[in-house]
Amino acid sequence: MSTFRNSPNVLFETTVAATRRLSPGFVRVTLGDERLRELAPHQLDQRIKIMLPITGDYPAGLRAGLPEQGWRRAWRSTPDRERPLLRSYTAYRTQPAAGELDLDFYLHQPHGPASGWAARARPGDRLMLSGPHVRAGQPGYGVQWEPGPATRVLIAADETAYPAVRGILPSLGPGVRATVLLEAGVAADAATLDDVTAGHSIQVGLRSGARGGTVLTTMVSDWLVEHGAAAAGAGTDFYAWAATESSRIADLRRLFAEARIDPDRVHTQGYWHDRPAREEAED
Repeated sequence: MSTFRNSPNVLFETTVAATRRLSPGFVRVTLGDERLRELAPHQLDQRIKIMLPITGDYPAGLRAGLPEQGWRRAWRSTPDRERPLLRSYTAYRTQPAAGELDLDFYLHQPHGPASGWAARARPGDRLMLSGPHVRAGQPGYGVQWEPGPATRVLIAADETAYPAVRGILPSLGPGVRATVLLEAGVAADAATLDDVTAGHSIQVGLRSGARGGTVLTTMVSDWLVEHGAAAAGAGTDFYAWAATESSRIADLRRLFAEARIDPDRVHTQGYWHDRPAREEAED
């Protein structure tokens, strides 16, 4: 538990204010609560935890305002059959002044716990989440995008990481060139990023029935065959960020290593698990 002693995250209790279907694969859920005015606003790839109830309600020990160390203690002490599932999400938008937060959910087929919840969500439904409190002084807690002085960046993502891509691209300076590799089930889902990808080099690979993350891994491999040597020679002027299904991450790391790119210039992360829900209860 000492890992979370200095965490600025606290537990917020929210309710669904609205839902909106963005594309065949995405739904936006707007969450509201007065206490969200105390959520530190940030973007990039910052991730917060959402807590999905198993029994339709939350255990009494989980309540708004608990710091992360405290709510994790209460969460772990809850019997397995009642313990809410944890999932990490990057917010589409935080609006502290309005007491609102927008989350874009990719609707896996078949639905996982989070996408199933989002597909069924209706105004008034409750959702607990953990994020940085504005008074804790660490608004960037949970951000892993660290390009440093890089002016050439590679961003590779499947749908689960599209909200992070949306947060990252507007942050790039005018002198930064980005190549964005997107895996998608249908082109319309990738098109939800059109407003932020304009001006960058974009490639979209459709899965066409392949397992999640396999097409993206191939796209990264092909890119490195053509550009890997130049990226390795660029040193700190190059940075790569890739997020997809967890079992593909070892392959991605191997590809960057084989291209002789400094591992300090690469961030890879599993954003979802292609396995039964209870195996990832402590995501």
